[in-house]
Amino acid sequence: MYPPVERCQRAKMSLKLEPGCPGNSVSSRANLRQMLVVGVQRSGTHYTWEMMNRLGVHVHHEGLGPDGAVSWLYAYQSKNYAINNPTPLSNQRFCFVFHQVRHPMRVVSSIVKASKKSWDPFWDWLVRTEPKVCGTVDQCKKTPLVVRSARQWLVWNQHVEAYADIRFKVEETSPRDVCRLAQFPERICGSDGRYHTTSSKVIQPIVEPQAPSDGHTASENLAVNWDMIEKLDSKLAADMKDMTARYGYHLDPAMHPQSLSTSAFRAGGRELVALRKS
Repeated sequence: MYPPVERCQRAKMSLKLEPGCPGNSVSSRANLRQMLVVGVQRSGTHYTWEMMNRLGVHVHHEGLGPDGAVSWLYAYQSKNYAINNPTPLSNQRFCFVFHQVRHPMRVVSSIVKASKKSWDPFWDWLVRTEPKVCGTVDQCKKTPLVVRSARQWLVWNQHVEAYADIRFKVEETSPRDVCRLAQFPERICGSDGRYHTTSSKVIQPIVEPQAPSDGHTASENLAVNWDMIEKLDSKLAADMKDMTARYGYHLDPAMHPQSLSTSAFRAGGRELVALRKS
């Protein structure tokens, strides 16, 4: 248990339920959800959302479902969000908050690739929500995309790790174990997908993290590498490397193989590693 003052500070900076803390109570059971999975954008949350729903856990991606949410947006308390799908988030709180992480070079590269425009509504919301990423909107627009993407990885993770219950690596953690950590029933968490929440009557298999059968990772066309960040901001690179090591990653993403992109609902790596934050 966290000391009361520290626990209530966490309640102010997150959507985690902390009974007894000012402004953190829920007015009804309808405002309470079981699980929230958060992380930096492009951390494989689409994969986690899909697997949870295949198991039978009713969560929505970037939105609020009956059982909770999987959303990088909900890492912060905000008066509004860049996406409200399908229900706007207002006074909701979550019993369990899990911090999902992915190798920084995969995340930053994916953010850069996904940013088809130099500025969009997501960046606008992100910077207004967390100025530590690159200052004001005007300052951020002048910041190289690689730098602001890398800073988001660092700052967003720093924020989430301050209050999350569990941290896990998407490359290595079974969706079944994420389900169990949120205390959903074993008939769902250990199932073959027969309780899935989609309208299809076809059982969709649960894709477990696994290393490529030939022992080699698939070729990755990463848009960003450590040298690029180092040349643009050496301190940022050093801080990221410290966090990378602390999260249990090798600097080289090839040392944490994933056979296919998480956007295709497959992650790669070893068996379960669910890291309780220290």
